Amino acid sequence: MSTRSATNKRTQERDYAGAARKSAASAKPARAAASSVRVVSSSAKARRKEYEQGESLEGLSKAEKKARKQELRAKEDRMYSAANILMKGDEEYRSKRRIFWAFEGVGIVGVVVVWLMLAGLFNSFMDANALGVAQLVGLGIAYAFVIGGFIYDLVKIRPLRNFYKSQVAGMTDRKVLEVLEEEAERLDAKKGKASKKEAAADADATASEEPVVKRGPKKNHRSRR
Repeated sequence: MSTRSATNKRTQERDYAGAARKSAASAKPARAAASSVRVVSSSAKARRKEYEQGESLEGLSKAEKKARKQELRAKEDRMYSAANILMKGDEEYRSKRRIFWAFEGVGIVGVVVVWLMLAGLFNSFMDANALGVAQLVGLGIAYAFVIGGFIYDLVKIRPLRNFYKSQVAGMTDRKVLEVLEEEAERLDAKKGKASKKEAAADADATASEEPVVKRGPKKNHRSRR
């Protein structure tokens, strides 16, 4: 029986028991990438992720890192405020928020009624068995409205909130500041109108009051002869 040479191709490609195969990560590509394909290294991906999340703080001093974090936090606050301003200006968002608070209001009222039942305020005109059933039913309805309100917020309102957040995230810092300044001007104008109305009301009240004139006895100014 002939023995196959160790340099034989079939011998080299054969898998032996106990031998570890090379991992797929260490395998080389079958052919070189085309000229139009861009090969991105893992370090480049990490740098891009840092850029998307914020500027890298590597190499900065402790004070510089603290100042940079405060600046990023202030920027996030401005973006959050601008998104809230845009949301409040949307009629669809306001109507859905009213529906959400209607759900929550009914649920809270139901919980209060159940607690009043537990406190014994309904014992005088309700049977004990009926009171127990009413407590269970009322508690179930109350929790159903509360949980339903949060589900409604998650399904109907959260997409609008995410839309305006992404819209503000795509704005420049100057555009975000313009949104905040316009809202501040609108509030100042509203306060000015309210103060003018109060001043006009005070003026009308002052004008309606009749001045009190004190009249004393008439003096005789005729000269004596």
